[in-house]
Amino acid sequence: MDGTLKWFGGRTPGAMEVVLSRSYGGGRTAYEWLARAVSSSAELVLDLACGAGAMIERLEKPGRTVIGLDRSESELAAAAARGRGPLVLGHASYLPFADNSFDAVVTSLGIGVVADRSRFLSEAARVLRPGGIFAALTPSLRPANLDDLRLISRLASYLRVPPHLPGTTEFKAKEALAAVGLTKAEDARAKYYFEVTDEKDAEALLAGLRAPVEVERAGTAIDFLRQRLVNEPVRIPLPMRRIIAIK
Repeated sequence: MDGTLKWFGGRTPGAMEVVLSRSYGGGRTAYEWLARAVSSSAELVLDLACGAGAMIERLEKPGRTVIGLDRSESELAAAAARGRGPLVLGHASYLPFADNSFDAVVTSLGIGVVADRSRFLSEAARVLRPGGIFAALTPSLRPANLDDLRLISRLASYLRVPPHLPGTTEFKAKEALAAVGLTKAEDARAKYYFEVTDEKDAEALLAGLRAPVEVERAGTAIDFLRQRLVNEPVRIPLPMRRIIAIK
């Protein structure tokens, strides 16, 4: 495994996008699920904690401007290299935008990884215009069937952490949203699968999962997946949660 696990200890920009853009449920990705929450009439959209800009690309349409904001220079550099923008370097809990500026605010995983969720939501609500939409993706513990749970448990035993994307899996959304003046419109869950067909797929999956993972443990997990690949591809379940609120 020497040299192949260089991404451990520091996530490669865009690593989570690789996983989510290749994970499907009902013929769509979680990014597409999130994008559907934004009204076609929304002209100015903010993507909070945008990373490498996956949602910017999926939300773009004629007559609409999608601004991406992230605190990571390396993630924004990756977004710029993909031609995604406009981009703003900044902290999602201290937004450099005026009150009531945006028709919609979205975040893919940001709501689960931010240190101060209440501040994050407060700022999202502040820059939303009245009637605007807030939409977020975050990892979930369900839905999962028995086979999913067995596979997740085996991987967790090797990694010493549950194998899911970065972020808090469960929290009470209604109360958190109401505290900042947002009314919950939806709190739904759906399951997506990332298909591992070879060792490179396994590495891509683990690179996008929450870090850090020790190299030795990751190598053991990859060996486990490689052994499972003898008969057929391995489908890794990634349950996701979509939260929508209105100001």
